[in-house]
Amino acid sequence: MPAWIAGASAIFGIASSAMGTSSQNKAIENQYKYDLQAWKYSKERLRSDRRHNVNQWRYNVQNEETLGAFKDATNLQDWQYQVKIQQAEYAQQLKQYAKSEQIYGQQLTFNKMAQSAAVEAEYRKLEEATNELAFQNQDIIIKALQAEGSTAVKGQVGRSADKAEQAEFASFGRNQAILAQSLISAQADAQGALRKIANDKFGADLAAEANRMLAPERSIEPPKPLTTPRAQYLKPRKLKKADFGPAPIKGAKADMAAGILGAVGSGLASVAGALPTGP
Repeated sequence: MPAWIAGASAIFGIASSAMGTSSQNKAIENQYKYDLQAWKYSKERLRSDRRHNVNQWRYNVQNEETLGAFKDATNLQDWQYQVKIQQAEYAQQLKQYAKSEQIYGQQLTFNKMAQSAAVEAEYRKLEEATNELAFQNQDIIIKALQAEGSTAVKGQVGRSADKAEQAEFASFGRNQAILAQSLISAQADAQGALRKIANDKFGADLAAEANRMLAPERSIEPPKPLTTPRAQYLKPRKLKKADFGPAPIKGAKADMAAGILGAVGSGLASVAGALPTGP
């Protein structure tokens, strides 16, 4: 092969290699720009995602606090309402108890008045019976005296007079015994009536006591509501340098320098072989 042809081929090879290297360098530059822009966008997306997560965390915490505060206020309102109902019921029971005590006192007073009236009536009845027996006894005595006087007027003497006198005394004694027995019986009836009156009063007092209302007591106050527990939310951590990854390096994805050096070396070798040699 003529020397000039070989030299032209070598020069063409070097030119082609240089053009290829320029094209590769441009591709590397474009790839680097793309990778750098993508890396920047990725960083911005990570920052945006974190800001969104932080805002979401704040909203969750705020919503949890709002819901908890609402539950606390509702529970406290319910508790206060229950306490008011309990107080109102206790006040009503106090009124009923006061009314019951009033009625109880009035019933005892009435029972005592009724007992006094019944006792007075029995004593009056006994007095009337005693007076009646006294009148009868007085009549008996008068009749006995009259009978004795009548015998004396008739002038009865001896055995006849004695018999008449004995008969009169016997009649007087029987009548006296009958009156005495009637008085004892009346007194016994009065004592029995008085015992019955006392028993009736005792029974009426027991009935009043049974109907008497017990003193009311305050109910146990319901426990105060507990504070609603709040859920805990983990705050998103801050971004670190490692989260963004390494910055793009130009040509890091392909070893372009080795290819360029190899092409230049081949071209130089071709040129050297095409140069004329000595004689």
